[in-house]
Amino acid sequence: MTGDEPGFLGLGGRLGSAAGEELVAVGFATEMADAHLLHEGFGLADLAHVLALDDLGLLPPGDAAALLGALLEMAAVPAADFPYDRAYGDPWNSRERRLEALAGARAGWLTVGRPRREAARVAFRIASRRAVLDAHAALVALADAYLAQARRHRDTLMADSTYLQPAQPTTLGYVLAGHLQPVLRNLMRLENAYNWVNRSPAGAGGTTGSSLPLDREHLAAALGFYGVIPHARDAMWQTDGLVDLLATLAGAATEAGQVAADLEIWASPAFGFVALADEYCRVSALMPQKKNPYALAVIRHAGGTAAGALAGLLAGLRTGTARTDHFLSAAGDVHRALATVTGAARLLAGVVSTLRADRAALAAGAADPGLVLADLADRIVGQGLGDRRAVHGLLGRAARRAADAGRPLTVDDVGSALREGGIDVPAELLALLDDPPAVLAGRTVTGGWARLPELLTASGRELGRRRRAGTALRSAVDGAEVALRAESRARARGGSA
Repeated sequence: MTGDEPGFLGLGGRLGSAAGEELVAVGFATEMADAHLLHEGFGLADLAHVLALDDLGLLPPGDAAALLGALLEMAAVPAADFPYDRAYGDPWNSRERRLEALAGARAGWLTVGRPRREAARVAFRIASRRAVLDAHAALVALADAYLAQARRHRDTLMADSTYLQPAQPTTLGYVLAGHLQPVLRNLMRLENAYNWVNRSPAGAGGTTGSSLPLDREHLAAALGFYGVIPHARDAMWQTDGLVDLLATLAGAATEAGQVAADLEIWASPAFGFVALADEYCRVSALMPQKKNPYALAVIRHAGGTAAGALAGLLAGLRTGTARTDHFLSAAGDVHRALATVTGAARLLAGVVSTLRADRAALAAGAADPGLVLADLADRIVGQGLGDRRAVHGLLGRAARRAADAGRPLTVDDVGSALREGGIDVPAELLALLDDPPAVLAGRTVTGGWARLPELLTASGRELGRRRRAGTALRSAVDGAEVALRAESRARARGGSA
């Protein structure tokens, strides 16, 4: 574009020439990169604004129908085919240029009482809200997978571990039920994030409010928002909700990555606890015998991507307020983070739902008497047979001797070590070492293994609530957008909805 080419915003007014090539290539191109994400939202924001102007009686006869008709024609063009041109600075300016071509000078009404920034903020929230609901649906699917497998493997014995060291007996179902809990919490966090995203900046105008007496509450309802953002300047520049959203995504993806890391260990030949379905693996290009759990690497990677998006947003916010920096690439960054985490959650849901457990291998690990030493110590002390510190030392000595001999710990090892310390333990207590199910049955505290059935029931109910919430939110948005387009088409034809 040259300095005297018509159509550039401000050319012939405040600006004497169009943007330089470097500004277009670096600055304008960054904003224009997200045009396809904001395309539908811009269309809805513009339709709602024209309807609001018409309701105020500001538009000359025929202008509302002409503008609505042109905007509907623009909305019918896919984002990939729309004539967005980075030379004009941002998506709004390209849209205004196209509207001028279709509706002439009437296009100027789109900036009466409304800066282009307002339209962009509305478009950003419209684009983001559906992506948040997609992420919510993906986490619902992941929770479904955990819940189903937790129920299936409620009694599948295995050794729990900390630091990759065998710790205490548990069941695969109990472990998976534990991973279900943060997913349920993240669903609620996403709903809170959606509550922020789905608030309306429409009608806020400039830094102190619109110069027009627009009904902002009506505008919000027409666009499918919960309500308005009450402070005009805050409506244009708030970013704290984006921080919360990306933090939730980073947390959810990181937790999913931790599970993926555990599954990779469990699926390795050294452990052999589980096997991934073939559709979530790929083979080595060099070594034909290797079946690599590729999906797990993709899931782990999502956590880093989401954390990077959060760090990038926070870094960009370290300026004064009301800066273009804060939103220059925000739409694309947030969209990519949402898409990445949504994909990772759906991928992990598939991995978990098709996971095959080797019950024999898991049970073999749970047979180690060492897993029950803590319970044995508690019972010895509880029956007044010994001091806790002394008992702990004697049991540790038995474990060390077996390890030094390169063999598994036995009940005889434990009994001998205790007798050396002057503690004669009844046979029924030593029998616990060979009876992990009996030990688990004694975990009757709230949250303990014996209460797993009621925990799974409660988790299922909570998941049902979260599923219904997501469905209702999506239905409300769909209904509002359909109604807005219908009203616009009716008025474009000169009628009423």
